[in-house]
Amino acid sequence: METTPEATLMSFVPLLLMSLVFGIVGHYLAKDKGRPVFRWTILCIVPFVNIYCLAYLIGCTNLRLEAKIDAILKAQGQKADFQ
Repeated sequence: METTPEATLMSFVPLLLMSLVFGIVGHYLAKDKGRPVFRWTILCIVPFVNIYCLAYLIGCTNLRLEAKIDAILKAQGQKADFQ
């Protein structure tokens, strides 16, 4: 059984579609968590690396919220103990 170039190309379409979906999810997670958006979007598009990148983004802390809490504590004259 011979494989044609078209069949070979079509076998990569599901991988490309899933990479695109992971890239979109990674983009929004990075944006929400205050991480570098372009860097994390590119990392989430790379197949097989994207699963680990998404797991990291889901579990990492929200830098925007930490900065807001630090500003509130600084305004109150308290020291941030969670750094």
